[in-house]
Amino acid sequence: MLNARPLHLFLIGLSIGACGLLPRWMQLADASNLDSLVVETETFRHRVLANRHAGDHLRIYVEGDGEPWIRGQRVAVDPTPAVPLLLELMHDVEHPAVYLGRPCYFGFATSRRCDSRYWTVDRYGEDVVNSMCSAANQLSARYDAKTVELVGYSGGGAIVVGMIDCTDKLVAVKTIAGNLDPERWTEHHGYLPVRYSTKRATVVAETHWQCGNDTNVPPAVTAAYFIKRPDATRIVVDDCTHATGWSPIFSDIVGE
Repeated sequence: MLNARPLHLFLIGLSIGACGLLPRWMQLADASNLDSLVVETETFRHRVLANRHAGDHLRIYVEGDGEPWIRGQRVAVDPTPAVPLLLELMHDVEHPAVYLGRPCYFGFATSRRCDSRYWTVDRYGEDVVNSMCSAANQLSARYDAKTVELVGYSGGGAIVVGMIDCTDKLVAVKTIAGNLDPERWTEHHGYLPVRYSTKRATVVAETHWQCGNDTNVPPAVTAAYFIKRPDATRIVVDDCTHATGWSPIFSDIVGE
């Protein structure tokens, strides 16, 4: 089920001086005149921010993990990222694009079925991935897309890879600093294990952009992924970190 209304309706009554108090995602969406949608699946509600460009090829963007933990010790009440990097990158693109929020993010941390496990140990799990696919398929139908491309950043990379088998009209997957091997990633950092979707039969074009200087998801941590997926393209760049240096090459990444 889709409910849509322009984001500015959420902002009526707020003074210009109060704009600095708005979450960064709301500031970006309002500045770019993105429409705010609520997509409901059988399990979760999803925040969606969509531009108004028309076209047959729809790119669906999936953000990273945000802030699931406070200082790595206490579970956050709301995992929504203070700085939504992927939204910063895509908010003014010229192609048809939607920013698909993960379950329990962007205002839904206390909504039905939401529990902190969906932004901690189960953040890449089957419930999350299946709901993301359901939401993505509703969006591709809504915008009458002929083809769909998924773009994921960081932990969103784990999500979009998990979505490969259940996304309609999918032709390509791209990740930026993607967490492609959550098991090795948690081992590398000494984090608690996380459950993640391992189903995979469909083959689509995959391009994974990684940073040689990334200390969060070092390229070495994802090496096994490319052994299992020899058709996937891996591009390692420098002059970046996990969260910086992507803006100058973003048009190359998405193919603008």
